[in-house]
Amino acid sequence: MLGAEHALAVVNAQGPPNLVAEGRALLMVRGAPVLMVGTDPDRVELALAAGELACPRPGCGGVLGPWGWARGRWLRGRGGVWQRVCPRRGRCRERACRATHVLLPTVGLLRRVDVAEVIGAALLARARQVSVRQIAAWLGVPLSTVRGWLDRMTGEHAELVRAHFTRLALWLDPGAEVPEPRGSPLGDAVEAVGIAAVAAARRFGPAGPARSPGSPWRLAAGATGGRLLAPLAASPSTRTSNTSSLFPVWW
Repeated sequence: MLGAEHALAVVNAQGPPNLVAEGRALLMVRGAPVLMVGTDPDRVELALAAGELACPRPGCGGVLGPWGWARGRWLRGRGGVWQRVCPRRGRCRERACRATHVLLPTVGLLRRVDVAEVIGAALLARARQVSVRQIAAWLGVPLSTVRGWLDRMTGEHAELVRAHFTRLALWLDPGAEVPEPRGSPLGDAVEAVGIAAVAAARRFGPAGPARSPGSPWRLAAGATGGRLLAPLAASPSTRTSNTSSLFPVWW
């Protein structure tokens, strides 16, 4: 059995969820094209070896084993400090499946060069009315990049984020407070992410995702399958699930 330090090794965006408490508290959700995993490679290796990671392929029911690594990528942290990430690959052990999957660490988002913590800090600062130029200078990120993040987190997209994390907070903790309107779509979305992080901390304790470095934005990366800033699909028929949500949910 994995120890408590391995809590929430996997947070994935699609359901239904499989919550295994008993000292390991793995939240694993099937159906997504990738798995979001914790940032400690030793924990990921242990989970793969122990068959703790469910194959995300719908209807499979198998578990993943080690299967090499995906192509490495460089991520930019606060102050322009770069770090190289080489995601692990897993392969389903079920003979009828054998599908391979990239295990993306929650440090980053899909198709974004900056780490989730930096992007989240920018969203939070802007929700607090800090100017875009000040945010860019503070984080050491190009002004155009910050504007791109903020342009994405508006209107319908921000509302989808707010709704998604409100549902997540209530699933984790039925007694969680409902986010109060903050006067802007961005503010409402950021508030919902924060409340979900608090709910995760209550549910999983000190070893959970809301207690790890970069929280709650690593939680946000995992709970959206890395798609926190992904573009909206052109129509519901082209989205990644049979719901109208950008982030497929587990109910």
